[in-house]
Amino acid sequence: MTSQEQSQVTNEILQGSLLKLMFKLSIPSILGILMLSLNSFIDALFAGQLIGENALAGISLALPLIGVVNGFTLVIAVGSASILSRAIGSGDVKTQSKIFGNLTIVVIIVSFIITIIGYKFSKQLILFMGGSGEVSSAGTEYFQVYILGSVFSMLSGAYSQLIRAEGKARLDMIFSWIFVFVNIVLNYIFTKFLHWGVRGIAFATIIAMFIHAVVSFIYFICGKATIPVNYKKLVLEMSLLPNILLVGISELLYPLMELVQSFVVYKSISSYGIGKDIALFGATSQLNSFVYIPLLGFSQALQPIIGMNYGYGNYGRLKRAYLTFAIIATILFILVLLPLQISPKIFLNLLLPNVNFTNNDLLNFRIFTALTPLWPVAIFGNTLFQFIGKGQVVVFVILLRSILLYIPMVLLLSRYFGVTGIYYGIFIADVLFIVFTFILIFMELKYFNVRHTKKLNQ
Repeated sequence: MTSQEQSQVTNEILQGSLLKLMFKLSIPSILGILMLSLNSFIDALFAGQLIGENALAGISLALPLIGVVNGFTLVIAVGSASILSRAIGSGDVKTQSKIFGNLTIVVIIVSFIITIIGYKFSKQLILFMGGSGEVSSAGTEYFQVYILGSVFSMLSGAYSQLIRAEGKARLDMIFSWIFVFVNIVLNYIFTKFLHWGVRGIAFATIIAMFIHAVVSFIYFICGKATIPVNYKKLVLEMSLLPNILLVGISELLYPLMELVQSFVVYKSISSYGIGKDIALFGATSQLNSFVYIPLLGFSQALQPIIGMNYGYGNYGRLKRAYLTFAIIATILFILVLLPLQISPKIFLNLLLPNVNFTNNDLLNFRIFTALTPLWPVAIFGNTLFQFIGKGQVVVFVILLRSILLYIPMVLLLSRYFGVTGIYYGIFIADVLFIVFTFILIFMELKYFNVRHTKKLNQ
């Protein structure tokens, strides 16, 4: 990309119409995340449709562990992307030139450590998540293959974050589509014709991520990226690590807390329910994650807008950007909520076609998805704090939600209401979390008003 083209992208983010910018960046981001998020959904779909209920349950137990792997990726990637977008906004070319090489080296080092530990303790980790019998075997097989290829999944995820931080959501979408196409084709071949079972599903994902990582790497080293890259100087920049960790640590903490929460939930289901209830919660979680893809797309589109405008000192526009995204996303998710509440059985049958759902099962699904329209406020709040360099705020609210709200509520209500109490506990915890997050966001936006006024008076 030429300096003139980059200047045009930067000026649009700093000065262009927020509404137009929102949809210009969000639509390709949503489509890109849709493709990448289809990874776990496709895995669950092939497992449930072509292998069986135990395969789906096993993969469901492995997904929180994979979420931790992704969390390590996002520590590096989101921290780097936050620094990059602020550096672009402030015109700091020296910092921009260090980002790619540092990110690549750190990801390779971390993935090597994760692979050794994850593979060695794979069986124990799946048992820890609540697996037993055939479910445990399926989960272990899937996780072992995935963890061996973790370097490719981590590199592909990290490169995607950098591309989006440049404001090139459309390009990231194209790369994501390549990944998903390969994953679908290989999943079908490995499960339908070669009968490799859950191992085949994991192999398909890893091969697709390898291709995604290679394509992204070529894009950067060929000089097409916004940031200056010299593949001969891929070095570790120690000066960047503190800021990367400060911003990105919340991205690791989130899947770690999700892992702990999943452990509590699945153990509770094992105590108060049956095997079908584990598969049902896994299917519900997968569908919920799939529904949230547009929200994540909006969030990723918001990242460079917040980072660049904060780096530029454009606080008034930063506030308007957050409010514009939050209001429109909330309206859209009200529309998304309606079919989920009206016809939950249709959606659950996509992943569990041979299961007879009781009225209580459908009630649990409705409880789990009821807060869908309120999540944009909280998710965009996390984006706001991360990309102005206040990752410690996100760390605080994640710990608050998991340790003080989610886990106690699930344990307490499941004792009195069984499996349904788990869903009620999650609902109450999330209501309190969203309210508290809204208060923090309100205080930060008020502070932006003060800084904006001071800047105008200078």
